[in-house]
Amino acid sequence: MPFYRCTVPNDSIDFEKRQAVAKAFTDIHCGSTGAPRQFVQVAFFEEEDTDYPTPYYIDGGNRAGRPEQVREKLLADLKHAFGEITGVPADLIDGRITEGRASWSMEGGQVLPEPGEEGAEWYEDAAAN
Repeated sequence: MPFYRCTVPNDSIDFEKRQAVAKAFTDIHCGSTGAPRQFVQVAFFEEEDTDYPTPYYIDGGNRAGRPEQVREKLLADLKHAFGEITGVPADLIDGRITEGRASWSMEGGQVLPEPGEEGAEWYEDAAAN
């Protein structure tokens, strides 16, 4: 279920940097939450002529139920990695993490358990799919 949408100005980030951002986001998300790597999705959306104060935006969607401190650190780490990889100054990057109930999502044909209720069997099944 973790899905990170990166909105960027047209032609501002090349393919290699996008790959590096996607890998970094996966590493950060999995390191923070213990989620299986194959669940993390990262997409880039280009916009023309952005006049936003922060033209680079990370919009993350995750399962609800993690403490606020985890979400805050996760977003801070994502923004930092994005800036380090792309060379975009921190003051041009913004973002948020929104959450949805686990029972509203599926991965590999299974309804997701609530955070902390995964259990070893669930992780084994998730890794097999």
